[in-house]
Amino acid sequence: MPLEVTYFFSVLPFPLFVALLGSVLLSVGVFLKNIFNMAPTELPGLYYRESPLNAHVLAKCKLKERQFSPCPWLGHRHVQTLLPAILPKPDVTFEREYLQMRDKGVVALDWVVCPQAKPKKRRATVLLVLPALTDGALSVTGICHTASGRGMRVVVFNRRGHGGSVLTTPRLQSFGDPSDLRQVVKYIRQRLPKAPVAAVAYGTGCGLLMSYLGEFGSSALLTVGACISPCYDVPLRFSSAISNLYDLVLLVRLKTLLFRHAKALSTVLEVDKAVSAWNFSDLDLSLFCPLYGYQDVEQFWEMNNPIRDVDDIEVPLLCINSLDDPTCQCADIPFDLFKCYPNFLLAVTSKGGHCGFLEGFPPKSWADSLCLDYAEAVVEFTAKSTQQQQQQQQKEQQQLQVKVNESSAAALMAEDAPLSPHSGRGPASPTSRKRSSSTAGQPAEPTDPVVQPSPTKRIPTGGSSSANATEPAPSSSIHIGGPDICTESFKSYRVRGNIRSSSESDTTDELSSGDESLSDPSSETSSNHSPCGEYMDLSVDRSIS
Repeated sequence: MPLEVTYFFSVLPFPLFVALLGSVLLSVGVFLKNIFNMAPTELPGLYYRESPLNAHVLAKCKLKERQFSPCPWLGHRHVQTLLPAILPKPDVTFEREYLQMRDKGVVALDWVVCPQAKPKKRRATVLLVLPALTDGALSVTGICHTASGRGMRVVVFNRRGHGGSVLTTPRLQSFGDPSDLRQVVKYIRQRLPKAPVAAVAYGTGCGLLMSYLGEFGSSALLTVGACISPCYDVPLRFSSAISNLYDLVLLVRLKTLLFRHAKALSTVLEVDKAVSAWNFSDLDLSLFCPLYGYQDVEQFWEMNNPIRDVDDIEVPLLCINSLDDPTCQCADIPFDLFKCYPNFLLAVTSKGGHCGFLEGFPPKSWADSLCLDYAEAVVEFTAKSTQQQQQQQQKEQQQLQVKVNESSAAALMAEDAPLSPHSGRGPASPTSRKRSSSTAGQPAEPTDPVVQPSPTKRIPTGGSSSANATEPAPSSSIHIGGPDICTESFKSYRVRGNIRSSSESDTTDELSSGDESLSDPSSETSSNHSPCGEYMDLSVDRSIS
């Protein structure tokens, strides 16, 4: 080091030296952060049909100005796809609840618990998260943490045997079978009847959500739905040979899940044959066809195609896709479909990978934020529409009451009229007065007809309560509820603790070993070891009414 520089630092006071060094390090840090955040901004492509709902959503979410800016080092599609599984995830505590289905099967609901947060309001939105086919609550902690911070109640739905849960019946849920999800949604609506329910699905979980929305239509009991990186032509993808590493990983994870539940499924199918399959067609033929009684793979996909009933979806639905998705081809995206229905909205970006859409530093999901904003916008639009309908009904009831009061007053005045000059005996009846007037050669006095009150009529939500009222446009009709729910009985068993990964779970299938701890709440062994801890409440019965 030159003598002058050494002399300069030796004479410089120590506090000033520390301040100078800190300024240099801070400048370098800001410079590096700007480099990481420096990326070409991009406006997503929007495909929709003009409607009051979409107009409100576009204005509320600022979609026409909402930019997606992935960092240069996040621009590659494989980086966007793989990085979410590598990045550290926020610390989220779940409370697991096992819900028993009608056929004694069990699904797991992981409720987000925030001990330090304020109590949620009764009308707080319930966010139902559907992870990918082989994932669990640990893969969606990002949106769970963000939604909980916004005041939502968050719950993650785990299929039978998925997410580290046990399998109590010899049956796995197929790709597009919404029967279990239907019972879960009914249970949530009964538990929180005043709260709107929103659903967000990821990857292969989008097939289940779209199947559910299409099969149940306006009675889906959901306020809004959102799909991140959905695959539309699922039969073509899973009927062809494996063409990329991601499908191979998915197949291996499905076979691993099948191997874990081999004891429970060995009585209804050949597990060795299913485990030895190395393409999705053979796996479906040896696994789901025997479980559901399908003759071949074509019949299986005919009943499990996610868009088989897409014409019947009436719940507002947002789909987010990227053109560089390594698992789904961009040519399969039905752009024209979103231009036909007023409750559909498609946002497409050129980058983002599969369920990635990371931007900023530290990287955060742009798609998660958009889904939550979309859900809040639809809930707000629905609340305003419902309030306007209630005000209109109250106004019509007041007008009807006024007419009834006027008619009653007119009838009383007619009965209390003075005695007729042609009769000295008490008040004459209307017919006698009319006859007397005619006898006198005078025209009869017109009287207002008595308006009979119509019987009370239940006006359906979204309909018009008067014959002259203008029918609302289909685009502004948002279906929150539906027809009356049939009475069902559910049993739930609640566990509190941190959800562990399936590799750490040491639970096995108790179906063949005779353990009835989940199906019998009064069992003495019901408080044994579970994937998440010890059972807290093993006798919770709730009925759907």
